[in-house]
Amino acid sequence: MNKKKKEIERKLLLGSLLLLASHGVSVAAVHRDSLCVKPSPTCCMKKDRVGYWYIGTGYSVPFMFGDVNSLTAKRDFWGNKISLKGGYRFSSLFGLEMGVSVGRMRGFSPRSAEKFRLGTEDAMTYYPYTILGGEDNYQTAPDNAGIWENQGNNIYIKSVPYARIYSESRYWETSLQAVFNFNRLFTRIPEGREQPVSLLVKPGIYLQKYNAQAHLLEDKSRVAPKQRPLSVGLGGDIAVHFALTQKLGLELSSGLIWVSKRNFDGVRTIRRSHDDFIWQNGISLLWKFRRNTPQRHCIEPLPDAMPVHPAIEAFNPFAGGNFAFDYLTPDLSVRKERNISRQARLHFPVSKWDIRPELGDNLNELGKITTAFRELADDEDISITSISIDGYASPEGPHDFNILLSQNRAQAISSYIASSFNYPENQIKTAGHAEDWDGLERLLQTWNHPDRDRALEVLSTDTDVTTRQRKLARLAGYKDMLNDLYPLLRRNEYTFHYTIAPFSIERATQLIHTRPDKLSAEEMIAVANRYPMYSEAFNECSGIAFKFYPEAPMPRLYMAAIALHNGDAATASRYLSTLADDNRAWNLLGVCAALNSDRASAVRYFRMAAEKGDASAASNLDKLENR
Repeated sequence: MNKKKKEIERKLLLGSLLLLASHGVSVAAVHRDSLCVKPSPTCCMKKDRVGYWYIGTGYSVPFMFGDVNSLTAKRDFWGNKISLKGGYRFSSLFGLEMGVSVGRMRGFSPRSAEKFRLGTEDAMTYYPYTILGGEDNYQTAPDNAGIWENQGNNIYIKSVPYARIYSESRYWETSLQAVFNFNRLFTRIPEGREQPVSLLVKPGIYLQKYNAQAHLLEDKSRVAPKQRPLSVGLGGDIAVHFALTQKLGLELSSGLIWVSKRNFDGVRTIRRSHDDFIWQNGISLLWKFRRNTPQRHCIEPLPDAMPVHPAIEAFNPFAGGNFAFDYLTPDLSVRKERNISRQARLHFPVSKWDIRPELGDNLNELGKITTAFRELADDEDISITSISIDGYASPEGPHDFNILLSQNRAQAISSYIASSFNYPENQIKTAGHAEDWDGLERLLQTWNHPDRDRALEVLSTDTDVTTRQRKLARLAGYKDMLNDLYPLLRRNEYTFHYTIAPFSIERATQLIHTRPDKLSAEEMIAVANRYPMYSEAFNECSGIAFKFYPEAPMPRLYMAAIALHNGDAATASRYLSTLADDNRAWNLLGVCAALNSDRASAVRYFRMAAEKGDASAASNLDKLENR
C-alpha cells in the first residue's frame, strides 16, 4: 500500500515538473516574440522565380547604310538574315542573350553620291572638285581647308562612277545582348509571373565578318577588290515579346547596329565622320525550358540580442546619430558664372578665311553655332557676358602665315556671330594659335602607323617650327599624316561665357528636380534647409548638391552629417577630408573622432568650433565631457 502511494506521489511530482517546464518555454517564446526575433527554421515561405532558359530562331530584313545604302531614290533591296539565339532570363527584369547569324545586304548609290568615283584598283572613294579653268579632278577626301594646296596635282585613276555600281555584302555575326523588361520598370509584376505582352530593350555588342564586293549594274561584273573586314558593332533592339504559351514565345524586333569598319559595304573611304550602320527588322520564335520550380526558403532565427556594455555606450555618446548639428546658412549672393565650349570645323577656301556656307559641311557647323547661341540667348535666366574664339592651324605651311590664317579665321567666326545675332563684336575676343603641335602629339599617340614613333621623336627633340616641319615632311608616312591627322587640327574653338540670375527659394525648389544645372551649391543647400534634417527630401537635395558640386564645402558638410546620422564615420571622414581648415567642419570632425575612440581629438575639434560660435559643437563637447 505504501509502495503504491509512493508511486502515485512520484507521478504527480513528475507531472508538476513537466507543467512548470512547458510554462517556462511559453514565457520564453513570448519574450522572444516581443523582441521581434524572426521565426524558427520550421516557419518557411514559398518563393517562385521567373528564371528560365530559352533557345530560338529568327528571320530579319537588314538594310545597310554606308557610302552606298540599301534604300535609295531609284532602287531598294530587301536583304535577309537568319539567326540562332539562346539565353537565360534571370528575373522578370533582366536577362542575357547570345546569337549567331548569317545574312546578306545590297547597297546602291544615293543621289547625292552619284558623281563620286570608285577606284577599280583599290576600292577607294574619290570625290570630285573643280580647279580653275573648269577641269574636273578627284581626290580621296573632300577639301578640308588646305589638303589640296599641298597635293594639288591631278590624280589620274582607274575608276567608275557610283551611279554605275552596286555592292553586295555577305556577313556572319555573333552577338551578346542584355535584355531589360521595361514593363518591370514601370508596373508592379509579381515575381514568378510573366506578362502576356512585354516591351524589351536589348543593348548589345556584335562581332561581324564581312565579305563585300562592288559590281557593275549593267553586267554584274566585279569592279574593285573584295573587302573582308572584321568589325565590332554596338547597338541594340527594341522588341515586343508575346508569351503565346508557358513554353512558347514570339518576338517582333527593330534595331540598329553601328559598324566600326567603314568598308563593310565594299567601298573604302578616308572620311572621318562615322555614320555606318545596319537597320534590321525581324521576327523570332522562342522555346522556353527548365523553368525554376517553386522552392521553400526557410528563415533562420536571429541569435538573441547581445546586451550593450555600459562602458561602450558611455564612451560613444554620439552612437546612433545622437549628436548636435545645425542647418548651415548659405550665401545666396554668390554670382553664378558659367561657360560652354564647342568646336567649329569650318571649311575655308585654300589660304583664305571668308566663310562660305556651301563648302563641305559648313551649313551644319554654322547651325551648331546658332543652336549653342540661341539656347543661351533665348533663356530668360541667362545673360551672355562675353564670347572667346580660338583659331588653330595644322602644322604645314610657313609659321607666320599660319598665325595670320588662324587669327583671321577666328575673326571671321567673330564677325559671323556679331552680324547673325546682333551681338556686340567688342565683347568677342579672338586669338590665333598657329600650328596645333599639342593636338598633333595627342593624335599621334593613338595613330596606328609605322612612322608614329619617329614623328613623336621629332616633336620631342626639336622645338623650332621650321625644323619640325622639314623633318616630318621627310617621313614616309607624311602623306598619311596630311590625310588622316592634319584635317583634325584645323579648327576653331568658341566659348560662351554667361551668368545665371539668382532664384527665390520657391523657384529653386522647382528647378532642383528639373534644371539643377541652373542652381548654385548655395541655392541647393537653401532648398535642403526647407525640409526636416535627415528626412528623405533633405537627403535627396543634399545628394543633388554634392553630385553637381562635389568640391563645394557645404554639400560635403551635409553629406558628412547624413553619413554620421547613419552611423558611418568612415564615409563621413572622406567627405570631410578636404575641409580640415574650414571651421564649419570642426564640429563634425569632432563627432568622427569620438566615434573612432579618439577623445583628445574630439575635445580639441569641439573646443575650436565652440570658440568660433558653433553652438552645436558646444553641446557636443558638454555631452562628451559629462558622459
